[in-house]
Amino acid sequence: MEKTQRMAVAGSGLVVAGVGLGILGTALMIPAVFEWTVNMVEKGADSLGPRLTDASRTVGTVAGTLHRSFNAAKEAGVEEMRRARSI
Repeated sequence: MEKTQRMAVAGSGLVVAGVGLGILGTALMIPAVFEWTVNMVEKGADSLGPRLTDASRTVGTVAGTLHRSFNAAKEAGVEEMRRARSI
């Protein structure tokens, strides 16, 4: 019985050591995972900036074109209304 008890204690010790090493390994991985995540977010933000600039430029171009078109249509409508009144 004494030998069995010693083996049980040794087995329990090995289980506790394995759990402790697992916790230690996880604690050592957390900073690395955090740094990888930060790097990925930075890369995403760096690539997103030019895309937003291009999208903003495109929206500005479309808005300017529409503004000019509406102004031209307004002027043509006003001119047509003036001609209709003079008749």
